[in-house]
Amino acid sequence: MSITLEDVEVILGLPIDGEVLIGPTAVEGGDWKQLCVELLGFEVLANDNTTLVGQRILISRLVQRIAKPLPHDATEMQLHQYARCYILALIGDKLFMDKSGDRVHLMFLEFLRNLCRPRQYSWGSGCLAWLYKELCRASQKEASQIGGVLQLVQYWAWARLPFLCPRIESPPGSDYGPWPKALLAFKWVRVPSPKSRPSGMALIYYREQLVRVQPGQIIWQPYEANLGRLPAFCVAGRDTWTARVPLVCFCIVETHHPNRVLRQFGLVQERPDYVVYDHRLHRIDLRGKVEKNWREEHGPYILTWDMRQQRLCHAPPQIGEMPRDHAYYRWYRPVTRKYVDRNNAKLDIMVMCSN
Repeated sequence: MSITLEDVEVILGLPIDGEVLIGPTAVEGGDWKQLCVELLGFEVLANDNTTLVGQRILISRLVQRIAKPLPHDATEMQLHQYARCYILALIGDKLFMDKSGDRVHLMFLEFLRNLCRPRQYSWGSGCLAWLYKELCRASQKEASQIGGVLQLVQYWAWARLPFLCPRIESPPGSDYGPWPKALLAFKWVRVPSPKSRPSGMALIYYREQLVRVQPGQIIWQPYEANLGRLPAFCVAGRDTWTARVPLVCFCIVETHHPNRVLRQFGLVQERPDYVVYDHRLHRIDLRGKVEKNWREEHGPYILTWDMRQQRLCHAPPQIGEMPRDHAYYRWYRPVTRKYVDRNNAKLDIMVMCSN
């Protein structure tokens, strides 16, 4: 199982079809403070060494800006500056969160310069590329932090592994008629947060649940019954969900592999091809590369993304359960990691030996 473009669009409502998120990571003259004045409407003082560090700005500074109400006679420019602060804060705090958790890169501002154009970009694929990169980093033994859109990871798990989801409370009644159509993320807004439970206990509980999961507990297509009730923008890129393409976001290039999780699209899963991946891409980051032309650097990957409609996965529909002796299972069992910790592995082995 994997988080795919389908999950990003259905759960978060981010557009999938569109141009990749790529552009300059430097401004003319290197004056990011002037860019803040022009596009965000506030000045970073010369003696302020905390608000703006390099090309990253404090999210709390953006929140302070939008916490102040606009004047009743605000100009169109002021309205746009206010909106950019709000959107940039969401980008840094929810969608493209870095390991610091409190800053956002100003490179995203270029996509917000003209507020009539944001939906021309594939925010969903860029967001997923960022998340893939962060998940890869977090899997390293020495890692202690993680970034990316972690709320998507949680909602994805609750949708496909519902036994992990706490009880969902019913929404309150409305005096204004039925609730309007909303992205699927709103389904879990009213899940209570068990803050009183120690994190160590929660970790043990969830690991035990994952070790003991049975095939019937997994929902491969959790959205099918809801697609007709979602806003149009949550399914606008449906024809692209199974595209086998690179996901590009500035310096990041990650590959979308729906061909390896075809059961999530109701299709028969055969043994997947071996993945050839350029590990050099995993070592690339923005540090020391302010002047790098990423559009030129990643040109071949961008071209492949632009051909996404010619790179869709096709397979027969999956009818019923996949046979346990299917070729996919024979390939999967030797290469998968069956246990998530040693204690559960020992317990399971003891049970098998006793039988």
